Amino acid sequence: MTGLTAPPDNFEPAGQNVEADSWFPAISTEHVRKAIRLGEGAVTDQRLIAAIEGGILSGLRALADWRTARVLEGAAQLSDVTEDTINGQNKAELIWKRIVTFYAAAELADMHVDVSATDEAIDRDEEKRDTAGVYRVKAYDAVADLRAIGAADEAAVALAARNRVELI
Repeated sequence: MTGLTAPPDNFEPAGQNVEADSWFPAISTEHVRKAIRLGEGAVTDQRLIAAIEGGILSGLRALADWRTARVLEGAAQLSDVTEDTINGQNKAELIWKRIVTFYAAAELADMHVDVSATDEAIDRDEEKRDTAGVYRVKAYDAVADLRAIGAADEAAVALAARNRVELI
């Protein structure tokens, strides 16, 4: 076949911003590519953007009540909920990036299946499901971290708490 060329080994696609809404900031495809392992170039920009959109949707759903409370307190955008920073980044925006990144990574791991019916492929599929579960738990943890910002009373803190059990 003529006319087909592979990208060079050092090819890095240009980052695109995937807009969330006017309150939560956009997420860069470049950030997600650098933050998680994405199958060594097997994830196209289109698949990555779709996964980030899914991550944004999951994050928006998980944070709907929390966001409403922060807006009623006067926050015009996510960065207004705290002045705290980590490594020069607004803490709330950093946590939002983690939420979307880990939800997107879980979706990519869930959706990347082998078409081979060998035992090796079946083992890889199970490993990918395990990896997706780990990413999903990281996303849940990040949601809890963001909900903890602005939690003013004990009930709100309990809602933001991670999986905790009380021993008998």
